[in-house]
Amino acid sequence: MRGLICKDFFVMKKQLGYYLAFFVVYGVLAVTGVFPASILSALVAVIAMMVPMSSIAYDDQAHWGRYAAATPAGRSGVVAAKYLFTLLVLAACAVLVAVLAAILSLTGLLTEPLADLLAAVGACMGVAMVMDAILLPLLFRFGAEKSRTISMIFFIVIFGGCMLLGKLAQQQGGLPRPPAWLANALPALLAILAVGTFVLSYWIAQGIYEKKEL
Repeated sequence: MRGLICKDFFVMKKQLGYYLAFFVVYGVLAVTGVFPASILSALVAVIAMMVPMSSIAYDDQAHWGRYAAATPAGRSGVVAAKYLFTLLVLAACAVLVAVLAAILSLTGLLTEPLADLLAAVGACMGVAMVMDAILLPLLFRFGAEKSRTISMIFFIVIFGGCMLLGKLAQQQGGLPRPPAWLANALPALLAILAVGTFVLSYWIAQGIYEKKEL
């Protein structure tokens, strides 16, 4: 399975380099005030959606699934490697953004409190895990091309709903504040939701890929 993960990093190294450049560029834009620093946290969620989709698209083009399933890792190893690769990239992005935010904040280049930026990174990582938990089984079931259309429709509906909710809240003078105990428990609840959906998604993807014709 380690070989399958290394293969993903090797195949995606050029694209991962582009993502690193995005972080640097948006970091500069955040320092100059063009964008708020929270844009760096949002990039974690965006890249989390793009990485597994691009990785499986490369696999589909090369008909990699048939070969990989015949290796000692088998079909279960293919799924496990893809989930672990996605998680490693997601964790690396979150750590990179956290370190970049800390450096910029400690040097006085950002006005936002560091604690708020780190909380945003954690929240975006949790959201990204939930997004990947939804996306990965679709990718294993339908492939990259069909899944791209399905996932884009799904996430447009989600984000459109969030924007509509925000607009309605603005018109009504804001949403009601949650109780203090709920606000304090939100980080833990998000972490449980993210980990739980990711694990459940893994087992669903295993079942899908086991029955799939390659």
